[in-house]
Amino acid sequence: MMSVLVFAGSGQFIALSMIGGGASISSIVLTTFIVNLRHTLYSSTLTAYLMGQSKKYFGFFSQGIVDETFAVNLSEFSTGEWDANRALALNILAHGCWVLSTMMGNVAGNVLPVDIAVVGYTLTAMFIGLWTFHFDNYLKIIIGVVAGVLALFLSGFLTHKLHIVVATVIAATLGCMIEGGKKDD
Repeated sequence: MMSVLVFAGSGQFIALSMIGGGASISSIVLTTFIVNLRHTLYSSTLTAYLMGQSKKYFGFFSQGIVDETFAVNLSEFSTGEWDANRALALNILAHGCWVLSTMMGNVAGNVLPVDIAVVGYTLTAMFIGLWTFHFDNYLKIIIGVVAGVLALFLSGFLTHKLHIVVATVIAATLGCMIEGGKKDD
């Protein structure tokens, strides 16, 4: 059911990890929101190509925006041969594949022996892998390291994985301030 309601792998991994750790609903929602905040930027970018669509259309369309559908839609819209209906169909198809894959993974996970220790490592490895896509400048690398160190420090003071949320907000704000300062120069 989570795959039907939340079309974001990182959001699902974080939510499940936090639920398992006894986190509060508010910290789970806030953390998932922050981790997937980039989807808001994706939506605003694609809106320029979807002018004149109804609120109902945007409701369905926005549910299907993830990194992959954003990249394909933006690429296809830039060719001029893509339209709002194809974009919506892509989002619905991708979400449907996600739900079907989750169901198949659930069945396979119940049949095949899975070491739970590997699952915890997989989550960490996935986020490190996602972070490496942003290794295009030193500021992003430094901000990522600052966020990690700050999260470790705050873990001694904040409960229910809230240290991750606070560290992310502080590091992202610091990165924005540094970037903003560079542009003013």
